[in-house]
Amino acid sequence: MTADPGNPAKTADGIFDSQPVGLRERKKLKAMNHIQRVAIALFDEHGYGNVTIERIAAEAEVSPSSVYRYFGTKEQIVLWDVYDPIAIKAFDDQLAARDPVTALRAVIHDMIDMMTRNDEEELAQRRMHYAMTEPAVRAGMDRQAAETEVTIRELLAKHTGRDPNDLELRATTAAIVAAFIAAVAYWHDTGYRDSLRDVIDGALVVVNRGLRLD
Repeated sequence: MTADPGNPAKTADGIFDSQPVGLRERKKLKAMNHIQRVAIALFDEHGYGNVTIERIAAEAEVSPSSVYRYFGTKEQIVLWDVYDPIAIKAFDDQLAARDPVTALRAVIHDMIDMMTRNDEEELAQRRMHYAMTEPAVRAGMDRQAAETEVTIRELLAKHTGRDPNDLELRATTAAIVAAFIAAVAYWHDTGYRDSLRDVIDGALVVVNRGLRLD
């Protein structure tokens, strides 16, 4: 049976064409989205461990070197998220007028709304399944979270005038990132029962009230 990646063109028009990047970059993002959808469909059908980069490339009708060039590793195919750079830029903009948690909640609401408009929520759930159940993907997610923590800390330092290594900045960013990871893990573990927006909001509320358990 041939894996069915869905209709990437449907989502690509909504996400990629509106981004302030050149035509070449938009084509690259569309290609990455297509490869990711093909890969997830293959993982669903055959199991993550049974699918090679070469199989993904053949099914996506691209060269293996293109897959490696775009993603680097198989786990990164799962973890790549087109919304990440959009969210970082939006978070930077929001920090000019809001505290970190309020800024992050506003950005996440916008990203989830965009994801919903582009029918991306099911894909996010399927990706989260592999992030939570495949050790290599989970390890990659942990590395990605550590990198995101550094990025957020640098943005907070820029907007507050503090040293990026300031202890309070470290504690704040660590709490925010840990809350986000806990939220998406809970979302997966509860079978995506609640909306992603509500789950992340709930976790960030705990951070915002000083980690007190009411």
